[in-house]
Parts: sequence; structure tokens; C-alpha cells
Amino acid sequence: MNTLFLLPNMDEEIMDTYDEDIIVTTREGRILKTTQITGEKYGVASADLLGKSVLDLEAEGVFSPAVTPLVVEKKKKVVTVQNTASGKKVLITGIPLFNDAGEVEFVISYSYELSELMVMKEYLENLETEMSKVKEELAHLREQQIHMEGCITESNSSLRAVKTAAKAARLDVPIVVQGEPGTGKTSLAKFIHAKSTRSEQAFIEVNCTALPESVFEISFTGLEGAQPSGYLELAAGGTLVLNEIDRLPLASQAALFKILQKPHSARIIAVSESTLEESVANGTFREDLFYYLHLVSIQLKPLRERPEDLDSAIAKFLDELNSKYESRKTLTDDLYFHLLRLTWPGNFRELRNVLERSLIESESSAITLDDLPVKYQPDAGERIGLELDGQTLPHILETVEKKVLLNAQKRYRTTTEMANVLGISQPSVVRKLKKYSNLPLGDDLE
Repeated sequence: MNTLFLLPNMDEEIMDTYDEDIIVTTREGRILKTTQITGEKYGVASADLLGKSVLDLEAEGVFSPAVTPLVVEKKKKVVTVQNTASGKKVLITGIPLFNDAGEVEFVISYSYELSELMVMKEYLENLETEMSKVKEELAHLREQQIHMEGCITESNSSLRAVKTAAKAARLDVPIVVQGEPGTGKTSLAKFIHAKSTRSEQAFIEVNCTALPESVFEISFTGLEGAQPSGYLELAAGGTLVLNEIDRLPLASQAALFKILQKPHSARIIAVSESTLEESVANGTFREDLFYYLHLVSIQLKPLRERPEDLDSAIAKFLDELNSKYESRKTLTDDLYFHLLRLTWPGNFRELRNVLERSLIESESSAITLDDLPVKYQPDAGERIGLELDGQTLPHILETVEKKVLLNAQKRYRTTTEMANVLGISQPSVVRKLKKYSNLPLGDDLE
């Protein structure tokens, strides 16, 4: 047995602390030593406790119960609630100190008021709550930081697409990525590859429509003994991206289904501009190939349905182009608002192309509507947002006001900023926004 010894030398300081209640007693309960704070707990002077019996003090009602007899009886540490004469409750812990014979020789006890413990408990609970909030915030930040290289993902729809892609990347299953040209399908395929366990292996892209039917199967399987081998062997252990799979002739689809049924270790990502479900329904895509590929489907919406992405893309592309051409050009407000209204059928690729052409064309520090390619320039009436056609002047003015306010809301973070730019009061901005839109207002209203 491990033993602890305490020599009762009263001339030697055993302990002396100002902020802890500690008592040392003999096995019979006689108090040998106390700390300066002990008496405060029991409503007496600490010096008056020395030499007294805890049993007598218990009988006098100074505290109850005495912990020393409990420790001597059980020969182990005892924790109990003790009542003091002042009506306070303390949590007291008694620890035995043994002699050579294995008997309890002395008892050391220390206590904390329950009110102090409740404060500590409340603090710990608050700390736990704050930590939970921090964890939630970190999880939220991790979600917000999910992005694809070369593609904007600010809108809810694109964020959902990337979250699905991140989840699917960990699964060893085929994936279908669908969306119009320029919506970021290839970037998403690269993101999936980078987030998967295959990231160190090959990433092979194949334009399916560029393969003649006569060599289609050989392109994937390769000629026996020939080097390099077909696409499946080149992508072994990695990712094989099948671009424009929805435009494959039915004969090539049949060959592809046959090829993919054979053992291979490549992950297949099928990229389609049209919805494969609709292609199956109208008979232009084989049902067996559809069910093989369509285990995870990710839809990238066009840029015209992603206004948050469009806004961010304009800023991102302009920064990149300024860096490329070593310039510091900005967009005029009317040009910026006009870009937000265009439908962009070519999506990100078209937007970047138009911005680059406009920047090159511009001869000043600000790119204007006149710098746009002619095809994208608005006519004179559209520049001020007027659509006469029998409309009354109040209706025309209301339409213009609505367009200006909603476009300003997309560009500026708070209603105060909007008011400064538009030259009206902040309450007027709030009132007019409530009139024209249900969109959330700026941070200064929260």
C-alpha cells in the first residue's frame, strides 16, 4: 500500500494559503492546522479552531457533518455536503493520510462553497455553449470556403452543387455533371478529382463527339500490345471525364456501355449540356447507359439564374484582367448595371470575353457602355430604362426608380451606402426598397 506520512511539528508551517479552506486533523478529530480563510467559512477566527475537536464543533452546530470520522471509518477519500452555522452549504472533501500500520493517522480536508461551484458550473456551461457556437461558425466558414478553382460559387444553387460534389468525391461512383456551356462543369470535375482519394492519379478528359464511331471502342480499350493504351488504362486509378456525352450517337453509346461493363479502375465523370433524363425520355440517350452513370447527378444552373455569382464574377474577372494588362480600370455604374441585366447564354466564358474586349477597347480609366462590343451595347432608350409604348410618365418613372434601387442593392452592402450614392436619405432608401422588393436589407438595419 502507498502510504503518506505527516509529522505533527507545530513549529513548522505545514501550509499557508489565503484563498483555500484547508484543515488538518488527527484521526480522533483534533484540529492541528487551518488556513487563514477557514474561520471565515465557519464564522469564527481560524486561530480559535486550533486544538478543538471536530466532533465538538459538530455538536455546537459550527458545521455538520464532520468529515474526519467518515474518512477514518471508510479509509478512503470522502466527498460530502456540509452545512455551516451561517446557513451556507459547502462541498467538503476529506483525504486520509496513513501510518506504517496502514491506519488513518491524519485527515486533510478542503471545501468550496456550493455557490462558488455553481458559478464555476455556470461558467463551464457558458464556455461549452460558446465552444459549440465556435464549432458551428467554423463549420459554416468551412462551407463558405468551399470553392472551385476558376469558378464563382456565391449563389445558393452553386454552393449546393459544390457541397454535393465534395460529398460525392469521397464515394467511388460515377458522377453526372449537367449544365449549359461555360457554367463551370470542367472546373467542377477537377474539383471532384482533387477532393477524392484519386487526386494523385491521372485526370483524363475526352471529348466524346470528336471520336469517330469507327475507332470509338479502340480509343477506350486500346489495341492489344499497343502503347500508349486506351483512355481507360491511361486513367487507371484516376478520373476519366467524358465531355459532351449527351451528343454521342446511339451506336457509340452502346459501345461505351459495353466498354464500361468491363473491369476498370477509373472513376467516370460524365459531362452533359442537356438533362440526361430528358434525353432518355425523347429517345436520344440509352437507358442502360443512363442508369450506369446516373448515381450522382449535379446540376449547374446558367449564370442568368445565379445573380450572386454574376456580381462576383464581374469583380473577379475585372481584377484578373487588370492584373493581366497591368491596368487599374473600373466600370461605370451604368455599364455595371447593364452587365447584370444581360442573359449571358455563354455564361462565364462569354462574360470574361466581353469584359476583356471592353477593357482593351477602353481608352480611359473607366470602362463605359460605349466600350462594349456593339452586339452588347444597349440602344439609347434602354440606357435610361425607358419603355414608352403607351405607358404613363409616373409608371415610367416608377420603373426606372425600381431598376436603379434594386441594382444598387446588389452592388452596395448597406442602405447607408446606397443613400450616399443615390443622393437620397437612408430612410427613403429603406421605404422604397420595402415598396419594390422583399430582398433582405443591409447590415445597418439589423
